[in-house]
Amino acid sequence: MVKPPLSNKWIRTFLIFLFIVFLWPSISGASPELISDSALDDSDPVEFSSHIMSIDYGKGVLVVAEAQVMIVDLLIGGEQFTSRVVDPEGEPILFDSLYKGQTVLVQGLKLEDGRVVAAMVQLLDEASDVRINTVRPIRPVE
Repeated sequence: MVKPPLSNKWIRTFLIFLFIVFLWPSISGASPELISDSALDDSDPVEFSSHIMSIDYGKGVLVVAEAQVMIVDLLIGGEQFTSRVVDPEGEPILFDSLYKGQTVLVQGLKLEDGRVVAAMVQLLDEASDVRINTVRPIRPVE
């Protein structure tokens, strides 16, 4: 007995299921149930820079200066709150382009539990971290 081929409807349903289960969490970043209106109301503005200690690309979370920094795109209390990830010149870059060891500037809201909801994560130029200890006079080119 010959089995009939799978229908297009069944294949389409299966692919949608796979998308929802495997890809949706990595696209959505931090989920809204993890951050409430009251948590943001009780938060404090924060800004710091340090090296990226670890990254969870699937959850949209990185650890910087021992703080869990969440990259979000949320609608909370009727307001859109979207994290921006930018290069040293301020141009948008993909979160996936960041990696452990890079230096970043984080601006956002620090929640009571210590997590940071990022408003902006800016990749810093390694050269910008160099401190000039002595100043030498400039000599004209001959």
